Amino acid sequence: MTEQGSQQEKPNSLEDIKGKMANISSEKRWAMSCYIPVVNLFTCVLTSVKMVNSKLCRFHARQGLIVFAVWAVATLIGVIVPTLSLMLLGIFIVLCVAGMVIAYGGKETPMPVLGQLATKIPEYYVFKF
Repeated sequence: MTEQGSQQEKPNSLEDIKGKMANISSEKRWAMSCYIPVVNLFTCVLTSVKMVNSKLCRFHARQGLIVFAVWAVATLIGVIVPTLSLMLLGIFIVLCVAGMVIAYGGKETPMPVLGQLATKIPEYYVFKF
């Protein structure tokens, strides 16, 4: 087989990613952005403003705020006890990945403990301007 034939069979990975992202609905993209590590506070606020009519986005914005709180606590604890901070940061990464997978599926599955805390965030003050 020629080199040109083998290049045509092997898809470009960047083009694959672009194609897959184009197929994801805007609502799911906004919901997934609520779990991007470190910047999720910004993306949660932006999501709640841009997608105020989407129940899925509001749900994931709330959970994203709680996941951000876990990251902030882990960072503060890291000053005092570095080993415990590493464990909490590991949990934070797992929560971010799990949240993105749930948002990609278009589901509103609450996380075990954090989901209950997220439901206590008053929707009126956070999402209505």
